[in-house]
Amino acid sequence: MKKGLSIWILTFLMILLTACKENVPTEEEIIIPTCSYAFTMTKGEVIPVLSLDLPYSTTKGNIENFINPCKPEDINPLTLTDSSIRTHQMIFTFDAIYPLDSINIISNIELLSVEVSLDTISYDRILSNQTLTSEILDLGGTMAKAVKLVIPLSEDDLTVDDIRFKLDEGLIIQEDEDLTRQFLRYNGWTGADGIFTFNLTNGDETIGAEKSTVGFIFSDTFVGEVYSNNNLRKTSIMINNSLGYLDTSKPIDEAMSFEYGMAGITPVSPFISDAYIGLKARNLLDGDGLTISQSEYALLSNSSEGLSYRASSNQAEILIDLKNSEIVDKLVIWNDNSNPNMGAKDILISFSEDNMNFSTPIPYTLDKASGSSNEPYTLKIDDLHTDARYIKIELVSSYDQNVVGLGKLMIFNDEEEFLFGEITASPSVDTLMGNELTSRLWLQDGVVINNKLYIFPILVKDEGEAFKVHNVGLIETPIINERIRFEQANYYSTPLQVKTEDGGTIFFGAGLLNNVSRDGYIYIYGYKDLVGRHLVVGRFLPEDILNFNNWTYFNGDTFVKDINQVQGLISKVSPELSVTYMPSGMYEGKYMLTVMEDTTSGKISYAISDTPYGTFSAYINIYETNVSHLRGAFTYNAKLHPALSKPGEYIVSYNVNTTQVGALSDARIYYPRFIKIIEVKK
Repeated sequence: MKKGLSIWILTFLMILLTACKENVPTEEEIIIPTCSYAFTMTKGEVIPVLSLDLPYSTTKGNIENFINPCKPEDINPLTLTDSSIRTHQMIFTFDAIYPLDSINIISNIELLSVEVSLDTISYDRILSNQTLTSEILDLGGTMAKAVKLVIPLSEDDLTVDDIRFKLDEGLIIQEDEDLTRQFLRYNGWTGADGIFTFNLTNGDETIGAEKSTVGFIFSDTFVGEVYSNNNLRKTSIMINNSLGYLDTSKPIDEAMSFEYGMAGITPVSPFISDAYIGLKARNLLDGDGLTISQSEYALLSNSSEGLSYRASSNQAEILIDLKNSEIVDKLVIWNDNSNPNMGAKDILISFSEDNMNFSTPIPYTLDKASGSSNEPYTLKIDDLHTDARYIKIELVSSYDQNVVGLGKLMIFNDEEEFLFGEITASPSVDTLMGNELTSRLWLQDGVVINNKLYIFPILVKDEGEAFKVHNVGLIETPIINERIRFEQANYYSTPLQVKTEDGGTIFFGAGLLNNVSRDGYIYIYGYKDLVGRHLVVGRFLPEDILNFNNWTYFNGDTFVKDINQVQGLISKVSPELSVTYMPSGMYEGKYMLTVMEDTTSGKISYAISDTPYGTFSAYINIYETNVSHLRGAFTYNAKLHPALSKPGEYIVSYNVNTTQVGALSDARIYYPRFIKIIEVKK
């Protein structure tokens, strides 16, 4: 009896389960079409979606199938049934940053908002509560790496048959992983910042120019070993600059090599600061230690740390070469203010056009300086009205029995314009003290002229817990067999760092543009720090690279000789940047400024101008860096590299560093990254 009852119950349950199964709707069979869709980066194409995330929604359907570019519009929909918040959020991520023409949406969605992101972290809302009256939502070229559709939750399920993104004209931004990988290294050169590049084959910086070797210069550089299993530094030494070379004939993974100096078995910087430190005569004409540069109203510091000239005997001779014959009208002299007892007393001044026949020396007597922290000039000589290329100053006697010194010297022509010159003098006292012992050169941009590379370094010294830039120099080094021969370098002083009367400071050398083939000039860019950082520009003829009295600076209307009149062209620039002539493409014939806005914002942007000196457009933000996975990391100093670029594909670098010194043991932090800017085909 029990056995028969059990069979009856089992039979009943089987019938019941069969009936229930017949009432459960079956999902549509997943169809993954096969096709040969090839994305060619042409305007109007559908942009492939890398991933789709619906973090809060309950869905039906296959997501991978839904984003397949080969999917027909009328099959494999997604159904959004519920959400843990008050909206559905559909987050579409692409493999690069694209200019979006439109979104094609086939669904029963009636209302949505659209947000876009360049870094997949922070989003900006570009459309809010948009009523869908059409299947096509115009985005007008908005740049995005990710798009978030925010859809209000409704009582009914939402069925999304198809969503596609169309490519607009403009620029695509890709991370250049192949090139970036060449700078994460495990032996020898293991990281640096301050990257600039040059065509070492022929010096032609035009995008697409022929070249066999691209030269690199870097600033602070790690040399040593790195563990490959965890990217931690095993051994390391930091030098202040280094070199690199890319052989364009080799595969990228074999193309890079690096170079630096060696002192025995110890790595050293190729370019050293010795020429710019100590109490050398070249200090006389620069503005270091003055409250205002190139002005007779400047006040001189009493610091003894490399601001003045001191000879190794109680008599000395100083010769200044102005490079041109100039009308010398005024000389302004500050005596030695760091140790007034060593200041010059009796001096003789004479002039010459040829460095052989000098005028009769004119005697002058200098008073002692007071040694105060803000010392006015000691002697002003007016109304000279003398034609001269060379000025000789003989320090005949001193207030000291053994040495003689001089603080600063300024020369002006009959137009009240400051004149700069190359100084030679009797041997100086070069005993280093204080922050002079921390001196180093960081390399700014440069230019190739007649098989020589000219680089504009900045002299940096420690200042408490930070550092201070003391002046801008100029290094001339030959290029031999497509290599930078730093051992044969010549070091020159420049007037390219200026403290202005309004409290600002101007630095030149942040970027250079060789525009000789178009207007005959080389343009040098810099920045003025005063309530922000503002782009400034000067220019010179190639033959005047060492003749600063022939350089001119843009005052907002025209180019003038007075560097103090320079006007800012655009703000928010970084201390390393680029201005590039665009020979073809969407900006053909124009000039592109590339920066990281506000130096460390992570926002890489560009602006466009019809000329090398503006007016520049508003910034267009194209990329936002993301190094949040690295301890204390930040990014800075973006620039475009013509020597690495080709028509329609432009290479931009940026640097990565950290606010936490201990984190530098992680070799993944401190080396340059690269992105590609690719023009959309039409």
